[in-house]
Order: sequence, then structure tokens, then C-alpha cells
Amino acid sequence: MPLQPVAAEPGLWINRDCSPTGPGLHALIIGVSRYDHLNEGVAAAPETYGLGQLSVSALTAYRFFSWLLNGYALDGWPVARVRLLMSPLRKGVGKTTTDELEGCDPAICEHAPEATFDNCKNAIEKWYADMEALRPPATGRSLFLFSGHGMERRQNYQVLLPSDFLRPPGRLINNAISTPNLADALSYLSLVSSHVLLLDGCRNDIDKLRGASGAKILNDEQPIAVNPLFEKGALYATASGLRAYSPKSGGLSLFGQALLDGLSNKPEPVLDEAPIELTRKGHVATVEINKLASYMKGRVAALIKAAKESVVQVVRSEVSSSDPGKSIDLAEIPSTPDTDKPAVGISIDSTWRSPKSTEAAEPAPASGAWFRERYQPEQKAVLAPPNAGRLEHLDRLHAIFGAESVTYPWLDKLQIVGLSTHQSFGYEAIEIISSAQAVKTPYLHRLQLHFRVAADDAVGHVLTIENERQRRFCCVLPTDVDKTIFQLEIDVEDGDYINFAAYLSPHNVGTTGRIAAAWEQLRARDPLAAVQRLEVSHTAETLAQVFRDGEEALRLKLRAPLAATVATVLLLKGNQLDRMHDWARNLANWFPTIPDGVVLWTEQCRRMAAQKPLDPSLIAWFVSELSVSLRSGPPFQNGGKCDAAQLSRLYQRG
Repeated sequence: MPLQPVAAEPGLWINRDCSPTGPGLHALIIGVSRYDHLNEGVAAAPETYGLGQLSVSALTAYRFFSWLLNGYALDGWPVARVRLLMSPLRKGVGKTTTDELEGCDPAICEHAPEATFDNCKNAIEKWYADMEALRPPATGRSLFLFSGHGMERRQNYQVLLPSDFLRPPGRLINNAISTPNLADALSYLSLVSSHVLLLDGCRNDIDKLRGASGAKILNDEQPIAVNPLFEKGALYATASGLRAYSPKSGGLSLFGQALLDGLSNKPEPVLDEAPIELTRKGHVATVEINKLASYMKGRVAALIKAAKESVVQVVRSEVSSSDPGKSIDLAEIPSTPDTDKPAVGISIDSTWRSPKSTEAAEPAPASGAWFRERYQPEQKAVLAPPNAGRLEHLDRLHAIFGAESVTYPWLDKLQIVGLSTHQSFGYEAIEIISSAQAVKTPYLHRLQLHFRVAADDAVGHVLTIENERQRRFCCVLPTDVDKTIFQLEIDVEDGDYINFAAYLSPHNVGTTGRIAAAWEQLRARDPLAAVQRLEVSHTAETLAQVFRDGEEALRLKLRAPLAATVATVLLLKGNQLDRMHDWARNLANWFPTIPDGVVLWTEQCRRMAAQKPLDPSLIAWFVSELSVSLRSGPPFQNGGKCDAAQLSRLYQRG
């Protein structure tokens, strides 16, 4: 690609072949590894809040820029301008014995200014001004990538730290980049409707930095209307409340490695992740942002497993658009008969390899093996004796949980609230059947429970818990006809909950248990890609049995509507429309407290419309029922409708 550096403006590269009146991609890339005023920096601040040097973020930014320069292609969106800022780790900083960008193209490195706050602010302002200056018929897309230290004030409100964070004399904690400020300001650009944010930073909060909101670099409150065609696609390196990690051996960040592996469809080394699902468009295949996120989640898990580490990092995507049916494509790959298969190509990062990547490839483990290896053998839970006191419960629960950071919140802060009765219970309403723990590390404790809710409610319950840092977590436990067994997974890092999620348990008897087991094999990855993987890793008969179980569970929806809902999703993801018949419509009609049925029947009919014309009367039904589903909720005591404030209180998270 003919990107040329602009000598008068460090960091700026321009594609002189890109028409000023045509569409174009305007990119800003920031990679920060060296932090002069954090721990082990050349001028460390008296208080560094536990933050130190990184070793992979500048290289991640460099490799992403190199991909834009040499590997990027997307019809309709040529690269118009790119700004690159990097603060690489240098030899002698902390324990570093080499320069992070050693061996990289000096022409690129020398043209990139340091990622200080002032330089970042200047680059953001000029990046925005370039797009604001576009005149019809020109259109643009913005692309922003940041790799470095980050923290999260609240859901999807990240603060991204420049290289001179805590610079004296003021050591201002707000001299940082606010992601809401960027996103809100971008929505006012009249000729730039499409925006992509790639955020490679932690999303956990830091108690002493809770007041840090970042600087208002752009005008995010303007006296004009926002662009009605505004669409934003964001990829987060990890889930809210979690950290983003780097391999100990250097190289790229886990997010950066997985991102480039997916964008190029050339993972190196090939591990046991499912291949990325591509969308064929004529002679090319495109990488869509949600499917990229699904691939990256599996790829990051595979990289962690290959390195024999015990950390949790879950890539997340967030897409908002005025046109829900429109995809946000990020790149295209020449379409060949093998396009949808992972290809081994030039190594994107030769320093981050599987321990056996140079040897003959081992057979990939069966789908779901990662879950089986995650926990040690399961232990049956000991029941509490009648009239047990607090100390007896404390000993019993601690034997189950294996960590005080779980035991005490469970005893003192757990609450079960009935969705229809509003009755509230404590931990006594949870009947723990069995538990399993992962191998402990000094920083991470993983726990899996199988349990029933002893209390009755026609709709279900909300389970909430507050950890020792007064953060609240919750999950919804729908009621099925029988006493449903749920599977709860809890991850605790440095004494703080980072994951609290419930699923249908494979311990349920009959078809319900088999459907839960099949779903567990799929949920670590994008379900459609995982179903495709099942076709390879399972015999045809086993796969057919999974779908037969799904068909049976949907047929018997009156016995177990929750299991039928999970089965319907499984069949949809496997595109087993014939096995679904028209039963999903009854799932939608008969169980108003499970609004998923309306959405699933709508999606089934949408797919079937490609085979035969859609019944016009169904369109009115879809609109009517989907509207009701949005307005209605569980049958609370106020006449069957869900009071918004009431539900908000129940679902509130700290």
C-alpha cells in the first residue's frame, strides 16, 4: 500500500493514491510499553498504584501498523491516513535487556513520536479534524487502536494511560484518554458514519484511581445533531473487571496476537482454537467484527493453554448501529476453497509460540477438553446438619469453596430474590450438589458449583452476591418444570471476583442434561464455528445424536421450557431448521416469561425465507410480539407487567 510518511508531521502517513473525494480509512494507532513514572520507570512517582512497565504494547502497535501497510484490504475503504505513536520499552529500563522494537523497520520507528499525553492529545485532535474536514461526496471510517495500560471506571468506560502518566509536578491522573469522550465526539462527524475501536488494555478498576475520568480532548457535547447513520464496533481485550495479559516471553499482547491472526486468517502456530468464520462476498471473504471477536476469544484461550498459564482473559465485542442487519467488516481475504480453514503462513510473532510449535503438530483435543482440564476432580458436597450453627456452615462451605474470599461473601452477602414473589432468601436457599476447583495459583482461584434453588418461584430467581470490595454480581436462574440444576462458575483474582456466571448444568437428568452437556462443549467459542468443529472432532453419529436431543427437547417444551430454549439455540446455530419444525412458535406463545422464544422463531423464519417465501402474516406477528417482549417482563405482582424501576433494582450491579 502506498503509505508515505509526512516529514513535517511526525507519526503521520498518507496514502497519496487515495482520492480526497472518495471513501477512506482514517486510523490512529497508539502503543505504550514504557511508562517513565510508573514502577521501574526512569523517574517513578512516589505512588504508582501497582502499575509498572509493559513489554509488548509498542510492538503490538507496530505490527498492526505493518499489517495496515502490507496486508490490509477492504473494498470501499482504502487506507487514507494513519497516525502512529509508540513508546517502546528500552534496554536498561527495569529488568529489560533488549529494546522492544529491535529488528523493526527504523524508518517506521523513527517517524513515530512518543505516546505522551500531549502527543496523544495532539494526534487525536488532528485525526478528528481530518475527518471533520471531509466534504461531500467523500466519506470516511475511523479506526482507533490503543495498546497499553487501561482501567475501567464503569461498564465500557475505559481510561487509557499515556507514557508520561503521573508526570510531575502535578502528576494529574486525568491526563489520560477517555473512551466515552472519543466515541461520543465521533458520533457528530457527518461524513464518517462507521467507527472501529480496538482497545487492548485492562478493564479492572484501581481503588485509588477511581476518580480518574480522563481528559475531554474532543468536544463530546456539540450543538448539532449526531449522525443518524452512526455505527460503532468495539473490540475489548478482555471482559469488564478483568485484566489483559502479555506472554512472559515478550512478543505481542494476547489481544494483538489473536487480532492479527484473525484479520489475516493465518494463525501461527495453529492451536486447538476453532477457525474464524468468514463471510463470502464474491471472490473474497470478509472478516466481520463479531465473528472476529468470537475467534479471538477461542484463540486467546488456546494461547494461554499452550503457555500453561492460569489466567482468565475473555475478548468482548460491542456493536451499535442504526441498521442492525448491516455487518461491520474489517478486512477481506482472497476467497479460495480452503479460505475457511486456518492457514499456516508467515509468523506474525516468532517469539510467542507453543512449546512444541517446531515439532510435528499434535492432534487437536476434542471440543470441550479445555473445560474438562480446567477443574480438578469434582467432589460431592456435604449437606449441613439440621439446626447447624454459623461455625458449622463456615467450615462446611470453606471445604466446598476453598477460599475465604468466596466463603464469607457467600455467608453474609448472598441473596436470592424471587422474580414473581419478591421473596428474599440467603445462602440457605442454595442446595449445593457438588463442587470442583482449578489448580490454585497465588493470584487466581477458580471454582465450579452445581446447585439447585430450594425456594419456589413460578418465573425464577435473581442470585446476587457482593464481594469484599463491595462490588455486586448477579445472574438470573429461570424456573423450569422440574427442579433445575445450575452450574455456577466463580473466578477470584487477588481476592476480587472477576467472573460470576451461571449455566444449565449437565448434571440434569435426561435430555436436559444432554443438551446442557452439548452446550458446554460449544460455549467457549462462537457456537456456529464450534458446531463446525464438532463435525470434525465428533463422529457423524455423535453429532446427529446431539441434534436429535435438541429436537426432542424442543418437542417436549412443556416439560422443560428452559432446556427447550437452549436446544433451540443449539439447533439454530447448527442450521438444523428441519429438526425445528414450527415448534419454536409455540415456545414463543406458551412461555411469555422466556422472551427468547419470540426472537428464536423470528430468526428461524428469517432463515427459512431463503428457501421459500415468508408468510406475510408472520411479519405483523414478529413486529407485535417483539414489541410486547420489549415492553413486558416476568409476571410481577403489578398485573403481569415488569416495572422498569423494579427490574433495574434487581439487576443492578456495583
